Amino acid sequence: MTLESGKRLDARTVIANVHPRIVFGELVPRDTSRAKFERDVERFRAGPRTMMVHLALDDLPDWRDGTALRSFAYVHVAPDLEMMSRVYAEASAGLLPAEPALVVGQPTAIDPSRAPPGKHVLWVQVRVLPGEIRGDASGQIAAKNWDDAKEAYADRVLDILEGYAPDLRRGVLGRSVFSLLDLERENPNLIGGDNLSGSHHLDQNFFLRPVAG
Repeated sequence: MTLESGKRLDARTVIANVHPRIVFGELVPRDTSRAKFERDVERFRAGPRTMMVHLALDDLPDWRDGTALRSFAYVHVAPDLEMMSRVYAEASAGLLPAEPALVVGQPTAIDPSRAPPGKHVLWVQVRVLPGEIRGDASGQIAAKNWDDAKEAYADRVLDILEGYAPDLRRGVLGRSVFSLLDLERENPNLIGGDNLSGSHHLDQNFFLRPVAG
């Protein structure tokens, strides 16, 4: 590899914490001698997509299932296996899930310094989502691209959360929504908004990995 300064680096092995499609598709020049290897890397599929909703709050959520939840760093909202199977099927079909799985982070529950005194922050990781929107499982959101759909979908997320933490919206001082496209724009490693570094299906693991190395 040749740096901008002109200095050349030679190595037999490269250890990188960058997605392989970026390493061999952008950072390392393409090489006809490893054309098959590069094609195999291109076959590495992204995992289910994710979007993020960040909230500035007057107070932590008043969780319906007890005040103890206010002290947790994470609260997972995914009622049962049937719901999780349904959200995966809807996303796989290109539909905005009617009820996505949610991971709620409450950083200020354990580190109050992350917000002004007496205030709080909260983030919601919204899982599992389609890369391309073909429709809405609830039939309410008409937008077919994430830039247009993200705010309406964030409203759905808050509707769901208020079923577990009533009056959550009343304490919201501000919100910022990052669609799966926004996440990739912020960090190219999150290809398509995939924060799992690739699909975890069995056909991408063990001896079935697209590239042995």
